[in-house]
Amino acid sequence: MSHIKKWILLSLSTIFASLFAIAGFNYFMDSLWTFNHEHQYNQYQRDSRERQQKSNALYFRMQKYDTLIFGSSRTTHMNPHKWDENTFNYAASDMQPNEYVEYLNFAINEAKQPIKRVVIGLDFFGSLTYAPAVSKDPRAILNKISEPFYRYKLLFSMDTLTYSLHNLKSYYTKEKGKYTYSYVKRAIDKKIYTPKEYDNHIQGGLSNIERGKFSEKYDVNYLKEIGNLVVSNPNIEFIVFTTPVSKQVIELLIAKNLYSSYERWLRENVSVFNSLNHFMYVNDLTKNANVYFIDSHHAYDTTYECVTDALLQKTSNCPTTNMILNKENIKVNLDILKKLNSE
Repeated sequence: MSHIKKWILLSLSTIFASLFAIAGFNYFMDSLWTFNHEHQYNQYQRDSRERQQKSNALYFRMQKYDTLIFGSSRTTHMNPHKWDENTFNYAASDMQPNEYVEYLNFAINEAKQPIKRVVIGLDFFGSLTYAPAVSKDPRAILNKISEPFYRYKLLFSMDTLTYSLHNLKSYYTKEKGKYTYSYVKRAIDKKIYTPKEYDNHIQGGLSNIERGKFSEKYDVNYLKEIGNLVVSNPNIEFIVFTTPVSKQVIELLIAKNLYSSYERWLRENVSVFNSLNHFMYVNDLTKNANVYFIDSHHAYDTTYECVTDALLQKTSNCPTTNMILNKENIKVNLDILKKLNSE
């Protein structure tokens, strides 16, 4: 009997030691951003749970922000520190307009962030009935964050361990495109393609857009969704811009008979936000996508620096591509855009 007891005690001790070793390592790496310790080994952060990670950071960490940036994976390449140190980039892969209200409410009411300004990178596909799997009910994520022992339970998770090991490996390989511990996406090495090389490079991505996002029709609820965002937050300043894409994506949009939907999208955004900074048209950035873009619709961080400079009305050496649309000029500018986009 004593041998059995010893075996049981040894087994239990091994199990508990293993569990606490996992928890300790997960705490050290903090891959889900629920604690507040920064060191060299957690500077290459995996972004597979962006919505959860960024919500955790707003809720648990000490930093207070007065500006949020919303948008899809395109807008994750916008460096929040180019605005100021009180700006947090809340953008996430395939984030849809119907998610903005819940995440903004969470930041203000639950994470107690003193938000005064919201910057939104609007994607045309966000106005379509495109429903990506990653874009789920925000409350399914957010309700868990305030549960008792939430962040401590995550420490014992094998999923968390997988992320921690991945992040440690990324530190040693210095993997590009990962987040720093301060939520800035690391720059992807810039590769300048010839126009022909670029066309070959983006074919797969264009096919995915054609079969996915651009296979959908216009969402009749789009105007209501963005309208609710503004109406329910009357004391917040909104700065909105359309995300730049390559000329090839504009050509695909036209080929898919979505141009009238594109114009409707612009009109509805202007009707809600009054002023819209427009970059999604054929211009000096999008015509030279082989220089300014990672693929067909994700621009380099340096391109988004140009966008940020334009939004902040800073002088720069970037091509002048920001067309400001408002209620007074929308009709005239839609005619101009039709000519530019058909060139």
